[in-house]
Amino acid sequence: MDSVNTILTIYIWVIVGIHLFFLLAIARFYENKANQRTYYQLFLLPAMLLLLAAFRYAFISALVGDWWGDILRFLGGLLLIIFGLLLLQLMTGSRP
Repeated sequence: MDSVNTILTIYIWVIVGIHLFFLLAIARFYENKANQRTYYQLFLLPAMLLLLAAFRYAFISALVGDWWGDILRFLGGLLLIIFGLLLLQLMTGSRP
């Protein structure tokens, strides 16, 4: 059962990583084409936090309930939401 949990955890986090890569690529593309600073490098911070959480959960026997994994996942998700909303505001020209 532990190997199934590990495989599913890694599979889910690979999907999350692909989405993060595309968001970073969109921000970089917009910075290059629109000549506006998007700080796309900041998207690496939530990616690293979520990667650490994924490794943490991949090598324990539970899917939830690990404090360090939960904190890393929460901080990574929160930063990703903040950076994503800032990028959306920049790209659409809306005011905060």
